[in-house]
Amino acid sequence: MPHEVQGVIARSKGKPVSLETIRIPDPGPEEALVRVQACGVCHTDLHYREGAITDDFPFLLGHEAAGVVEAVGEGVHNVAPGDFVILAWR
Repeated sequence: MPHEVQGVIARSKGKPVSLETIRIPDPGPEEALVRVQACGVCHTDLHYREGAITDDFPFLLGHEAAGVVEAVGEGVHNVAPGDFVILAWR
C-alpha cells in the first residue's frame, strides 16, 4: 500500500525549493521502506539546487537520514522491519 510523505523538492536551477507531498510505493525486490526520523541538509543539496552537479531537475533534497525500516521487498536479508538504519548518499 503506497505511502504519502513530505519532501523538499528543487524544481529548477537557483529557484526556491518547495515542500511537497510525495507518493512512495511499497518496496520492490531488494528495496526497503524506511520511515525517516531525521534528515540532514548539507552543502551537496545546495549544489544540486544550483545545478552545479547536474541540471536534471527535479531533485528530492536531503540525502543523509536516519530512521526505522517499515517494510522490505523480496530478497532483502540484511535488515528487517523495526531495524534502526542510517542512509547515506552513495
